[in-house]
Amino acid sequence: MKNTLLVNEIREMLEDGLYEDIRLFVESNPPDVIANFIEALKINEIIKIFSFIDEEIAAEIYSAFEDEVKNQLTKELSNRELAELLYELPDSMHNQILATLSEEERKTVKDLIKDVDSEEQLKQEQQFAHIPGIIRDREGTIHESIRVYKPVNKKLKQINTLEPGTLINVVDPDQEEIDFLCKELKIHPDLFDYSLDWDERARIEEDDFNKLVIVRIPYYDETNTDNMYGTIPVGIIFSNGSIVTVCNREVVVIKKMIEKMQKTGCSSLEKDGFILSVLFDTTQLFLLYLKQISNVINIVQKKIQETSRNEDLIKLLNLEKSLVYFATSLKSNEFMTMKLKKAGIVPPNEKNDDLIEDIITESRQGIEMASIYNNIVSEMMNAFSSIISNKLSNIMKLLTLITIVLTIPLLFSSIYGMNIPLPIQNSPYAFEILMVISLIISAIITLFFKKKDWF
Repeated sequence: MKNTLLVNEIREMLEDGLYEDIRLFVESNPPDVIANFIEALKINEIIKIFSFIDEEIAAEIYSAFEDEVKNQLTKELSNRELAELLYELPDSMHNQILATLSEEERKTVKDLIKDVDSEEQLKQEQQFAHIPGIIRDREGTIHESIRVYKPVNKKLKQINTLEPGTLINVVDPDQEEIDFLCKELKIHPDLFDYSLDWDERARIEEDDFNKLVIVRIPYYDETNTDNMYGTIPVGIIFSNGSIVTVCNREVVVIKKMIEKMQKTGCSSLEKDGFILSVLFDTTQLFLLYLKQISNVINIVQKKIQETSRNEDLIKLLNLEKSLVYFATSLKSNEFMTMKLKKAGIVPPNEKNDDLIEDIITESRQGIEMASIYNNIVSEMMNAFSSIISNKLSNIMKLLTLITIVLTIPLLFSSIYGMNIPLPIQNSPYAFEILMVISLIISAIITLFFKKKDWF
């Protein structure tokens, strides 16, 4: 059953030129519901509606029409309109409709479909042209995780193509983006797998064409209350004159280095200067986070002195875990730094030698700081446990003493609650006498405990 009132209302809106209202109505309801309404309209009216609504929605509505309406539309639509409709339809329905056309019409519509496809690609290119650094492959797929930078007029500029001599920053790529980079840059997929492995240690890996340097870089995640400080591997791949950085998440070191090169200038990308800068900035970031951890330890220490809470103990445990990660990462970074010369990545000269020496010195300082803070945290946790145990013992002792003192009055009350003959039970002052006796005994016991300094 068609809703005649609604069909008439849509027809009136068409006559009044209220196309935007019709479009909103069509796009805000399921296609099968809309198809049920508008297929009662005349064919020319349906074609009119199709002209100002989204092509994908029009195709979905067309798919929901009865076969009779579909056939009528196919005959009445122009070749251009039919090509636009077929472009959005599934291949099965697409081929089915083409089979109903004459050979000449079929050829014309197929050519028009190719034109529609080219126009859609151009539309996408124009859509993203204003966004710097958007990378698209030959099929038109946009790779949002890839950003490319190139030295232009002594400034690092973001570009839209993969070129030799560029800096390529890859953050949390999917498998399609990894395959694209491997194909375009001739990089073995294993180098990406190593870089994206959360547990990968700092090391140097190379094949016949490319070299990979993995650096453990610290990060701070304030959203992770359980463990705010951690380390993450960042792969730096040297391939065909380009530098590719790969990581599971955006890291401060790489981000700030790119920003610095964009502001201060960069005439070229030298692999030795880049990797040493990354290592130096990484060690500085380690030292900064270690100082922050030290401040947190001091705050927790003050809280422990005032009160004893499980939350403070958990915080100390998380800090201890972070310090272990930091110390391990710094050691592996130090070892990898010393191997840079042997691998031929950093040529020996005075400038590089001095910078490597600074990196090693800072790394060792960070290792010592992490070790010291770890020992402090361990001692604090032991002290914390002792304090809690001591407080618990004192509480249990106090409760025991109070129980003993109160036992005397309870003993008298329980004895005189029995249904047997007892002394002074007939005396009018029996209750007062018993209370005085029990209180005297309780007082004596209390004084005895006080003399022993148990209270």
